[in-house]
Amino acid sequence: MEVFKYNILSLFISTILTFIGIPFIYNMLKDNNCTCLNYKKEEIPTSMGLIFVIVQTFTVGLISFFIKESIHHYTLLYLVGLIFIALAGLFDDLVGDKFVKGFKGHIKSFFKGTLTSGGLKAGIGFLVSLLISIYISKNVVEIIVNTLVISLFTNLLNLFDLRPGRAGKVFILMSIILFITTSTRKFDFILYSFIGILIRYLPIDLKAEAMMGDIGSNTLGISLGSYCAMTHDLKSKIIYLIVLVCIQVIAEFVSFSKIIEQNRFLSFFDNLGR
Repeated sequence: MEVFKYNILSLFISTILTFIGIPFIYNMLKDNNCTCLNYKKEEIPTSMGLIFVIVQTFTVGLISFFIKESIHHYTLLYLVGLIFIALAGLFDDLVGDKFVKGFKGHIKSFFKGTLTSGGLKAGIGFLVSLLISIYISKNVVEIIVNTLVISLFTNLLNLFDLRPGRAGKVFILMSIILFITTSTRKFDFILYSFIGILIRYLPIDLKAEAMMGDIGSNTLGISLGSYCAMTHDLKSKIIYLIVLVCIQVIAEFVSFSKIIEQNRFLSFFDNLGR
């Protein structure tokens, strides 16, 4: 019952803070020309995921302070990771190389002696994932599995953030799946807090009035990955890892947008709310 109370409280706090904060962030980005063209060729603010970082940090920090169980070091690790990956995403949004695409492209550039913003983001994401994993894992095998799970989840939302609202929908869907397969409910409030943010933000994204940017998709992804690593047993995490690896490999050769467009159910779900 107490866990449910904290989940609802985190959902409520994040929703309210997002309602209050979005106009300020939206106008700040617009007034300072942090904009890009949407699919309608309209100029809209980008990097709106900045609101994710602010609200998530405040809500998770506040809720974890009141929870009696000793989980503060876990949530602190998560929030430090969230902020680092958000900064990497923001850097990629602002100065990103638009000509190098895909994980393979960034790796090739790196071995040719050129560090791209995407490569830097991937490197920071891996190091952050490794740091979190070292602290929460019991042995070397868990460190490896947790590092890969967090890293690949972080990149997963980036892969899907190609159409209005898609990344937010994938986050909610994955949150439900993770809630079903989890072995503990201690950290549910982390995802409930983000769902609270999306209650207000997602309609804006669906209408293509703003873009979350890499700062947004990265923070969504690391939240799913950290939650999975902290709440699932090793067997479950290995299953998630296999699925994530398959998705990453497929993404290098096939367009997910084309797959979604050609499937009636996926297309309906993708267009829902636009």
